[in-house]
Amino acid sequence: MKVFRKAAVLLSAFTGAALFLSACGFEPMYGARATGGSTADDLATIEVAPIRDRDGNPYRLGQMMSNALGERLYPSGIGATRYRLELLLDREREGFGFRPDEAVTRYGLRLTARYRLIDLASGAMVLEETARSYNSYDVVQSDFATMTAERDMENRLTKDLSERISGRLSLYFRDQRTPDSK
Repeated sequence: MKVFRKAAVLLSAFTGAALFLSACGFEPMYGARATGGSTADDLATIEVAPIRDRDGNPYRLGQMMSNALGERLYPSGIGATRYRLELLLDREREGFGFRPDEAVTRYGLRLTARYRLIDLASGAMVLEETARSYNSYDVVQSDFATMTAERDMENRLTKDLSERISGRLSLYFRDQRTPDSK
């Protein structure tokens, strides 16, 4: 008896939530919209330009960032290119934990991505922003273990930045399709 009562309460709660969300105009960000298309379709039209460092040279972090963005932007495949995403990636490492002999015991690693979205049809820059991600890792006695921790942190930070950037791009495309957007 109690199981049926709990199931009835859960069913009525889910039904009420569905009715409430549909009444307030809720639309899923990545699902099909009433206005046509989906944000996922829009994201698939973005070409990620080669990511370079401050001096204009391609480098490993840029490739990692490009791969992480590809996983976020193209889960269903690449569509016809309509936009180009250009990024400039900066990496800063700073020691902040010190032993009495002034040896560093902990490093903080910050990645900053300055990015802009360019509409290829008009050549206009439609979005320009900056995203940052920060974390730290310990320095241990083994140089290999410290290097591995640093590489792992770089990987985590590029994934975090790719989530931030793809989320912001999703919001941009959602706002472009919304009839009452600014």
